[in-house]
Amino acid sequence: MVAAIAILGLAWVVGLSTERLGALAGPQVGGILNATFGNIAELIIAFFALQAGLLTVVKASLTGSIIGNLLLVLGAAVLAGGLRNGLQRFSQRIAGSNAALLVLAATGLFIPGVFAASGGSAQGVRVEESVLVAGVLIVGYALSLVWQFTNPEATLGGHEASEGHAGPPWPVRTAVAVLLVAAALLAVLSEILVGSIGPFIDQFGLSELFVGVILIPTIGNLAEHIVAVQLAYKNKLEFAMAVCYGSSLQVALFVAPVLVLAGLVVGQPMDLVFAPLEIAAVGVAVGISALIALDGESNWLEGALLMLVYLVLAISFFELRVSI
Repeated sequence: MVAAIAILGLAWVVGLSTERLGALAGPQVGGILNATFGNIAELIIAFFALQAGLLTVVKASLTGSIIGNLLLVLGAAVLAGGLRNGLQRFSQRIAGSNAALLVLAATGLFIPGVFAASGGSAQGVRVEESVLVAGVLIVGYALSLVWQFTNPEATLGGHEASEGHAGPPWPVRTAVAVLLVAAALLAVLSEILVGSIGPFIDQFGLSELFVGVILIPTIGNLAEHIVAVQLAYKNKLEFAMAVCYGSSLQVALFVAPVLVLAGLVVGQPMDLVFAPLEIAAVGVAVGISALIALDGESNWLEGALLMLVYLVLAISFFELRVSI
């Protein structure tokens, strides 16, 4: 518990450092920095879980991060923004384009699961196919960064002013030093946290799937989630949507492939074959969030319903422990 609380604080510090560096370097570089470091806490936790052989937890944390960003965080942001500002509007064209990218990314991520269901059931074959898919997804991630860098006006929030989001008044050296120190401490605390997952599961009677889908993403991304809600509350919904969509894209195109490749290095081969409920949950999250983006406006009721859908999924993952 202490390690989890400390990780939350360090994740917040990483967010402040990244935000400050982005403000100093400009919107394009800032977007790349946010994409690179936005999920660093979760990536570090997942790496140590992978090293410990908790493959179910690792894969569940990937799907949990996507559905958490698109249902819980986006829902909370839309709810808070709607209650404070009423009907909120954003670029329908840009939001729809970002949602389409997310649909494509999620589709690519879950292709190995379809392959396994079609007869590729041997573990070695599934890992081999997942490694190849991971390479393709990383190429897609690199292309998405190039697109963000060269077309900032075509990304969510890229055509809006960014005043009020410059982070603390740190010079570049201070921001870089704080970022590196926080990342190092995250690595230490993440190893401690992963070591406590087994006893925690036994004590509370939870499943690895539930811990991976619900708890790990919440711990790793809470600071980023708070920022998204604050942005929507300040009537900057596009920036909030950029956080939610950007984080989900990063998980699908970068975090998941990196973990697959890292599994080969640490001797824990991991495939991208997910449980049917995980695939269904991500499909629902991506589909609903895409529908929210298509009309170019949102209200507090949509946010509340997004959060309720997340609650239904959380209950399903919790009850699934009976059959595991």
